[in-house]
Amino acid sequence: MANKILTIASYHREIRGRLGVGEDVLSDTDIDALSVLPIGEARVIASVPNYAELVDDDRNFVYAAAICMVAAILAPSMTARIKKSKKDFDFSFENQTVDWSKYAIQLVDEAYQFIDSISIVEGGRNAPSFGLAGPTRTKEGWHY
Repeated sequence: MANKILTIASYHREIRGRLGVGEDVLSDTDIDALSVLPIGEARVIASVPNYAELVDDDRNFVYAAAICMVAAILAPSMTARIKKSKKDFDFSFENQTVDWSKYAIQLVDEAYQFIDSISIVEGGRNAPSFGLAGPTRTKEGWHY
């Protein structure tokens, strides 16, 4: 796979860290799934097409954005993966309730904040352009 951002051995642990889960909840195989890791990386690459040329802090921002993007893809599945509570003869616990869909949105926002932190040369990020327009009605008496 030519387009690869997450090449450091710790990326599995970092993704689990963003989600606050352990390997018992989210395996390396789940993270590396074709519908997860390559898609998350592709989203970042689409925003930073010259990512492979970046150095220093800019490279770190791309890496952090990819971590967040992959975690965002996985976040909605956490509801089914994490047991809400567990009771045993000696102990019991209850996991805190997390709105995983809302957290996924926060992770995507964080990924784009990292991308926005990149000192981009001309032709860098393919972000949508937004513009503001003035009033659409002409003032009475004004004719063009």
